[in-house]
Amino acid sequence: MKSFVFACVLVVAVSASLLEEHGAKFQSFKLAHGKTYMNQAEETKRFAIFRNNLRSIEQHNALYEQGLKSWKQRVTKFADMTQEEFLDMLATHAKPSINGTKYVESRVALPDSVDWRTEGQVTGVKDQGSCGSCWAFSITGSTEAAYYRKSGNLVSLSEQQLVDCATMNAGCDGGYLEQTFPYIQQNGLESESDYPYTGRDGTCQYKSSKVVTKVSSYKVLASGNENQLLNAVGTVGPVSIAMDASYLSFYDSGIYDDEYCSSSYLNHGVLVVGYGSENGVDYWIVKNSWGTSWGESGFFKLLRGKDMCGVSQDTVYPIIN
Repeated sequence: MKSFVFACVLVVAVSASLLEEHGAKFQSFKLAHGKTYMNQAEETKRFAIFRNNLRSIEQHNALYEQGLKSWKQRVTKFADMTQEEFLDMLATHAKPSINGTKYVESRVALPDSVDWRTEGQVTGVKDQGSCGSCWAFSITGSTEAAYYRKSGNLVSLSEQQLVDCATMNAGCDGGYLEQTFPYIQQNGLESESDYPYTGRDGTCQYKSSKVVTKVSSYKVLASGNENQLLNAVGTVGPVSIAMDASYLSFYDSGIYDDEYCSSSYLNHGVLVVGYGSENGVDYWIVKNSWGTSWGESGFFKLLRGKDMCGVSQDTVYPIIN
């Protein structure tokens, strides 16, 4: 009986120590990401979610240290959200091609690796906040690259204009990739500085006099053809894609290879900006819109060659003549 009582006391002590450690990490998390909650009940709820996520991250990283995972996790700004809440934030919709021109592969030899960030085609990483506007960030990203190829100038274009004015989409409640380009063909895009991002739905404030560029046309790649995506990224530049990002919230570094992500359930718009290989493993370089504190300074590597997370299912880029 004595040893039983002693064991119980020991468990309580260890649990209290863990609670204190997790509490300290939660306070650091709140400070780092500017988190505040409406009342104590909400904070208690968020702390419980944070602890569960922290345990999951630690378990994943233990497997990573053993060489059983190809990518590492860390506490990110999403660590106080449930999986269901995180999924609600993802808001890109896939839709069959309607008006785009089919992409025809170039027959030139492709380089072993490409990184358009080093060639001036990619603006800095942005942050969509709590608005489900990833589709807009993906589209401005490929349009910024196209404008650079045409003019030699890299200009950050306005996602907020698309959120407010591209009415074929649902603003912060989601949107499509290809279906957004006809709006840009007709109206053009203003710069980020002239039409700044607010992270919420607003009334359209479009001014034609402020337009930086219009899109002449756009190319749609064959769905499910990862070789065609490789050809486009290797010979043209960044390409807008949709993917399943359901389990990407805590990505830190490495080559993302998730057995649970789907090649048919696409819920997040991102921008492929290059590709490469690491220790014999091929990957895509992808620009996200969750800020620079997430991932590898806002970017991530995605396994290449297995249509990981549907990377080649919904792919498009614009042409500016």
